[in-house]
Amino acid sequence: MTTIRSEAEWAARSDAKVLLTGESGVGKDIVARVIHQQSLRRHMPLVTINCVSVADSLLESELFGHVRGSFTGAYRDRVGLLETAHKGTIFLDEVCEMTPRMQALLLRFMETGEIQRVGSDRVQNNLDVRVLAATNRDPQELVANKLFREDLYYRLNVIDIRIPPLRNRKEDIPVLFEHFLRYYSERRGIAVPSLAPDVLNAIVEYAWPGNVRQMKNVAERLIVRAQQAMVLTLADLPPEISGQARPATAIAPPPPKEKAAIEQVFDRMVKQRESFWSVVYPDFMARDLTRSDLRFIVKRGLQETSGSYKMLVELLNMKPTDYKRFLNFLRKHECHVPFERFRSASVGVRRRALEENVYTTPPLVDTTSAAAAPQSPPVAGTQ
Repeated sequence: MTTIRSEAEWAARSDAKVLLTGESGVGKDIVARVIHQQSLRRHMPLVTINCVSVADSLLESELFGHVRGSFTGAYRDRVGLLETAHKGTIFLDEVCEMTPRMQALLLRFMETGEIQRVGSDRVQNNLDVRVLAATNRDPQELVANKLFREDLYYRLNVIDIRIPPLRNRKEDIPVLFEHFLRYYSERRGIAVPSLAPDVLNAIVEYAWPGNVRQMKNVAERLIVRAQQAMVLTLADLPPEISGQARPATAIAPPPPKEKAAIEQVFDRMVKQRESFWSVVYPDFMARDLTRSDLRFIVKRGLQETSGSYKMLVELLNMKPTDYKRFLNFLRKHECHVPFERFRSASVGVRRRALEENVYTTPPLVDTTSAAAAPQSPPVAGTQ
């Protein structure tokens, strides 16, 4: 981390664009904050947006703003985040999840400094915004597979800071873990517990698939359970860290007692016609649903659709245009399930019914946002 902090301080001395890469949970947002706080722009806003958490139809409006009446629900003019960050910094988290259209709009802004609000026929000039971006995917691989624009990648990648996962920098683990123990102990007003030698060894040798975010949660859990000054033992650690459970990389189906609850989640989409984006996505991002839960739902759906992912999109009450977004989401979180074993010689009754309903049911509504979203917002840069 000393090396990474030095790179951040070096990047803070200029206004060059920075691309932060690393696995989810390694602290890319913290490095971005350090760069902003040590730059000459530290007295101006640092505006952050997670590009994957905003629906595609709303992302343009969030970044560039919109004018009144430009789409359903646009009751007043709204300033976008880029204007809010004028003279300051914008941090685009998960930038590689942008659609090709949004990539083109972002590239135009980075080349000219111009923006055009959704529904406006006037271009606003000379915005002064420093761009920091982050991704947990390999951008070079995405460029090679034509999933991310090469010209935008080189625009963003002026300074490249790669943050390695915890398992590749074991010397940082004791320092970070003790820091989080001290932080949560002070918040609860208790003495900082000490670590037995075998506890420290277990913590250092653990792979930490969730990286710093997971470590922070474990430290908080230990302090919440601690009533007074104590020495932490292996019995206090979660079983996956103490070595009493399966390895973190193993994948197991949900326990039988939990399957009923996951089946209810599945039925909410299939029988009650609720969208995957409103039923599963928020709980998964909040870690209330695990990867095993998500894989169970996908497998259950592929059984119904005889292995068809396109029909699975309809089954889980998503719009047909969400097909690529759904697959990218599954691959990103390593929850994509091979479809071959679900294929059969004859198409199931459920799949035939779904194929018929594609043409007989009204268009599905994306419920990921409480506010009405534009169905097809005007393209920025056109009149």
